[in-house]
Amino acid sequence: MTEQFNINQFNCSISGKGQALVWAHGLCGCMQSEDAIGVYAWHRFPKKLQLIRYDAIGHGLSTAGESVDDYLWPSLAKDMLRVAAHYQAPTPMILGGQSMGSATSLYAALANPQSIQGLILMTPPIAWQARANQVNYYYKIAKAARILGGKGLAQMNAKHLDKMLPRWLIDAHKHSVLGMLDGLKSMKCQTLSQLFTAAAQNDLPSKQQLASIRVPTLILAWQDDDAHPIETAIELEKALPNAKLHIANSMDDVDDWPELISDFCLALQQ
Repeated sequence: MTEQFNINQFNCSISGKGQALVWAHGLCGCMQSEDAIGVYAWHRFPKKLQLIRYDAIGHGLSTAGESVDDYLWPSLAKDMLRVAAHYQAPTPMILGGQSMGSATSLYAALANPQSIQGLILMTPPIAWQARANQVNYYYKIAKAARILGGKGLAQMNAKHLDKMLPRWLIDAHKHSVLGMLDGLKSMKCQTLSQLFTAAAQNDLPSKQQLASIRVPTLILAWQDDDAHPIETAIELEKALPNAKLHIANSMDDVDDWPELISDFCLALQQ
């Protein structure tokens, strides 16, 4: 059976021309929440490169998925490659994303290695045995989401931002950091329940699978974030044959990330 793909399901943003970076946001985020937090500085991304961003299924202004399977990382990887194909992104292209978006990028690279020239993995999510220890937590959030919905979860998370982001980043972005919850507020109970049920089932590829991804890879991690521990980033650097890891210990370090991303993409430009 031929799988159907409707680009109208996805809210997308395309700018620039040339070598393409296809970028995916994190769980319960969206393009709007990325722009609100003030870390990414996409407005400074080189115009001689093409930047393709989109709201993942069930997030932001994209339509909701039909089942838990739609939110599994290999499924999100298919969406990423289909969005890129629809906009005729020049290949080989660079894939990247934050947290869930970095997991999406890894699965996309495994699914279609010949079309990938590089990877950018920002704050990769907790993985492997450490993630297995969190499964019950994700199921609890899925249950709570059926009751609270997006607005309720956003209100709860607003009181515990230090469990989602490093304290030093929150302090540096006091006036904008709550904007990261904007995408969550509009999410429906069913979508959130399916998302966190999928989170309980998701995991990064095995280290044996990762060893087959030989393209240049930039890994960006930060300290003091239990959901995105530096241990995951360190293990990814070891498992990926051509990876370089940058660990941020302060806001000054994170402020360098947009330039690191741009320089990485420019270096791969054909």
